[in-house]
Amino acid sequence: MRKKQAGDSVEMGTGPAMRFGITMQRTIGQFTELGRCPKKRGSATTLGRLRELGAGCILILVAALPRGMAEDIIVIRPPSWHAAIERWAEYRSAQGYSIAYVDASHSAEAARQQILELVQRRGQPAFIVIMGDAAPTVPDGPYQPTFYRPSTALVQFGGDRTIATDVPFADFDGDEIPDAAVGRIVADSAEELQAYLDRVLAFESSPDFSPWRRDVHVVAGVGGFGMVADTVIETTTRQFLAHRIPGWCRLTMTHASPSSKYCPNPERFCQCSLDSLNAGGAFWVYIGHGHVRTLDWIRAGQRVLPILTKEHLAEVDCPRPPIAVFLACYTGAFDATEDALAERLVLQPGGTIAAIAATRVSGPYGLAVLSDGLLRAVYEKRLPTLGQIVLDAKRAMLDEGGAQEEPPSDRLRWISAIAAAMSPEGYDLRAERQEHVWQMHLLGDPLLRLRFPDEIRLETSGRAEPGKIVQVRGTVPAGTMTLELAYRRSDVRRDLDSIAVDWDSYPTWEQYQERYLRANQPVLVRDQWQCSAGAFERDLVVPPDLAQGKYCIRAYVEGADGFHVGYAEVSVRPAAEATE
Repeated sequence: MRKKQAGDSVEMGTGPAMRFGITMQRTIGQFTELGRCPKKRGSATTLGRLRELGAGCILILVAALPRGMAEDIIVIRPPSWHAAIERWAEYRSAQGYSIAYVDASHSAEAARQQILELVQRRGQPAFIVIMGDAAPTVPDGPYQPTFYRPSTALVQFGGDRTIATDVPFADFDGDEIPDAAVGRIVADSAEELQAYLDRVLAFESSPDFSPWRRDVHVVAGVGGFGMVADTVIETTTRQFLAHRIPGWCRLTMTHASPSSKYCPNPERFCQCSLDSLNAGGAFWVYIGHGHVRTLDWIRAGQRVLPILTKEHLAEVDCPRPPIAVFLACYTGAFDATEDALAERLVLQPGGTIAAIAATRVSGPYGLAVLSDGLLRAVYEKRLPTLGQIVLDAKRAMLDEGGAQEEPPSDRLRWISAIAAAMSPEGYDLRAERQEHVWQMHLLGDPLLRLRFPDEIRLETSGRAEPGKIVQVRGTVPAGTMTLELAYRRSDVRRDLDSIAVDWDSYPTWEQYQERYLRANQPVLVRDQWQCSAGAFERDLVVPPDLAQGKYCIRAYVEGADGFHVGYAEVSVRPAAEATE
């Protein structure tokens, strides 16, 4: 690639809408069908061209922003890749975004200066999209280097001296806090970039609203940091399982601990991890150790077995791709001499649609704080794009001025207290949080739009008896409705067998597998039917041998243009106790 010469111009996009500044919480606009067509310089605006071409265009479903709410995007890319971006750019312009382009440079600071020049002239953008890897994969090939920041916190625990980070590209005032959502599409060629962007468009326009959209799959490795640190990891796992993920979500767990009821046959652990990836869902989360090429390994008897490595990615095929979240070290090290695991997972033709991963050594404390912010941004704030979700979580990690919408939870205060107690004297917890802001990266399109459900209010008596019916009522749209009586998220099935914690005995491994499969099947009763729009009333028969306790009722409606969910809890008690 030739170096940028003095006098070179910065190419500007011709999106149809003006920028109205950064607005972190947008309402998702109504969906509309817009055609796609090649756009020529000097032609009419994208929307005008679409009206002219009409049915001659390929019709796709896009989430249109409300008028007057346009946002700017700055794209850093090699100029030779511009043709690969055209279709994606037309799509984003039709959503109301305006786009500016910056030429990729062999200097990270030179590219940042081009961004700052644009910011000075036009104001702050909402998104920075870096298209290209951080290091060349072929001699003289296109790439965009990243920045490095010194570590003062994690280096004390064996971390690297410097941290690779793209945050400065989106830091417009030099305070090391991102001011815009930033994501890197780590393609090594124009063809690889276009293939990924085509997958993004297909993901956002998918009319498939079946129950996969409520699914969250969690894979957890063995800690090994020591008792206190492992406790923090376990807490992080539980918060994914129970705290901020709503009860209407369907969650599976795969845990590499022989004492866990969610531990499969260790010989099948890797296949179980792949199966959860290929099942599709909203998110696929890994918690544990990691490195550039691999996740952790399981030690079972005399054998050492992998959880997941780059060599296994050929078996990944997600027709309903989730967003991968790696709460682990190094899995997103895009500046390494080879592509990291998370990079390859995203660029795989049937891989995840995006990933959030670390470039260096990460720590349980920083990851716990980040994961709490991500969950809040997704399930409570419902921020519309993945980039905004990551940005909100990162800014919350460094917010010490009381600007957060809610104070830290008791759980986060407890985690902070433990982290302070286990750290060296004078250790700076804020510095550790800063280092996680630097190193946790969104690999993929930061403008990726998530779909959120409308909620159904379910009404029940709140009580039920074994062998009797529990009546459920509500108002729903037309579609395919699924109604379930299930164990609550915080509970484990009570009918699971106990197994001696003995991985030295191979015959017990298959018992682990049977228990693992049952533990991930919390549904006791399921009813499914085609429902008409309006009020419904349905009876579920409680199993006669069901132990007393609290359970939940989950509802899911798959509609033509969206999905709807409901959740309620019910107490099951024998007749004598229920009348007391």
